[in-house]
Amino acid sequence: MIETENILTNSLAQALETMAFLTIMPPEDDMAAPEQIVLAEISFSGPKSGTIQILAGLDFCRILAENISALTEVSDETCYDALKELSNVTSGLLLPILACSQEDVFDITIPTIKNGDDSPKWNEFVEQPNTCILNIEGYMVATRLIMKN
Repeated sequence: MIETENILTNSLAQALETMAFLTIMPPEDDMAAPEQIVLAEISFSGPKSGTIQILAGLDFCRILAENISALTEVSDETCYDALKELSNVTSGLLLPILACSQEDVFDITIPTIKNGDDSPKWNEFVEQPNTCILNIEGYMVATRLIMKN
């Protein structure tokens, strides 16, 4: 059995630190769930198949985009692109851990975004199995790695 929460959290932490200078911090009890949420998804297939999901508030996505781009004013579209890129980099760090050998090859989808009415509700998402809620510099972010085989 693969420890999906640990490998996803470790890969995400490395991606955040490298590309956006953000750190996963210890959880806090009094953190509020984000209001405007955005879901980034990226799927992969090969020796192992699955989907990486990152659910975050638009406020977090804005900080992420500002840190990646070094801009102080970013559009919502830029925020969505930043979350997609975070899912992409995270998958790039995670897949070598899932590989059984150096010859393993994975096919990866283009990251997608769901927001507004398309996005799942925060409570529904975090109640699902294998969901990990993280504190990223004061912002609640939920992640999940869904393995298909």
